[in-house]
Amino acid sequence: VVAAAVVNERVVAAAVVNERVVAGAAVVVKRVVAAAAVVDERVVAAAVVNERVVVGAAVVNERVVAAAAVVNERVVAAAAVVNERVVAEAAVVDERVVAGAAVVRD
Repeated sequence: VVAAAVVNERVVAAAVVNERVVAGAAVVVKRVVAAAAVVDERVVAAAVVNERVVVGAAVVNERVVAAAAVVNERVVAAAAVVNERVVAEAAVVDERVVAGAAVVRD
């Protein structure tokens, strides 16, 4: 009976150890899951930042292209005005040359 009681006590002690191992393992698993959730949340947050950077860069790029188009349009318009004046002045010079030649002939 005494030997059986000692064996039984050891079995109970082993059950306590086993319970602690299980509890410890549960805590470890819970911490791993929590840490993984934090990492996952940070990855998601990084994805949001990346998306904002990409969208921001696209907006900046669009504005740069639009600004360049406006500048280009102004340059073309200015060149057209200059060209128009050059053509007009050439026409005036040509008219004077023609008129001068007519005077010389007369």
